Amino acid sequence: MRLEVRHLELVVAIADCGSLRKAAARLHLTQPAVTTQLKRIEDHLGGVLFVRAADGVKLTPTGADFVQEARSMLTQLVTLERVTRRNADSPNAPTRLAGIPAHHFGLLVGALKDNVTSRTIKETGTLTALLTTGELDLAVLRRFPGTPLTLPPNVGHRLLTREPLFVGVPEHHPYADREEIPLEALAEDKWVMPEPDDSGMNAHFARECTKAGFEQRIAHFSSEAHVALTLIRESGAVCPLYPVGGTPPGVARLPVVGNPLVREVVLAWRLDAPVAADVDDLCEQVAAGYLKLVEESNVYARWWRAQSLPPV
Repeated sequence: MRLEVRHLELVVAIADCGSLRKAAARLHLTQPAVTTQLKRIEDHLGGVLFVRAADGVKLTPTGADFVQEARSMLTQLVTLERVTRRNADSPNAPTRLAGIPAHHFGLLVGALKDNVTSRTIKETGTLTALLTTGELDLAVLRRFPGTPLTLPPNVGHRLLTREPLFVGVPEHHPYADREEIPLEALAEDKWVMPEPDDSGMNAHFARECTKAGFEQRIAHFSSEAHVALTLIRESGAVCPLYPVGGTPPGVARLPVVGNPLVREVVLAWRLDAPVAADVDDLCEQVAAGYLKLVEESNVYARWWRAQSLPPV
């Protein structure tokens, strides 16, 4: 006897249902057939997977390990079928990309040219799940200090950029005309922060403010950049700003002394996706495009040169 997919499905069904009778109904088999098949599987493996209980059957430790691996293999088979059918139906199927609405995302779409479909998703957990199931080929994720990025074994990843986070202040702020601002100078200011999510950004800011000797005074939550910028101008609040991009009237974009606020932008891809072979070239194109964006931002270009980074 050799283990087959139907054997894995039978054992998982018994574990899910908690009884041979219910598993038989799910699998459209008779209970004696399920009992016989389970006995053959256990004899082949040399160990008991289930023990009878008053209300059905319970997994043994051996059975629990078996079911865990069986679930993983069944999931991989589903993914294999999905990917194979997709490639068979359309050998030139577009690369499926999703990720955070960072500039790297747009640069990646440009590098993939016309053969791409994309959508922006901020939640790290959602992006990871879609990569795991094969519903995405590529993803752009963010990683903040103190919150590790955990990806499944079938997904590769590479750091695209480790960039500073600047601060936006109103034009009448005491530091608005400076080239940089100490974090502790913002101790009395009210903050606009994005809604907390699983990226760890808000927790990172809170820790760094504590290190600087104050507790962050968050007055507003908004994940929309235009709302945050309006709040800076109209209410005098301050907020995080990514370094790339222009600064609207009434707002000053300032680097923070010592660069305590950072994020990493990470590219992740399925190892079995056709685009995996092009990752090196895609990363080079994104890096070149990002340097052009640095050059177009006066504040960021000045900061970049001050760090003795490669010229822009």
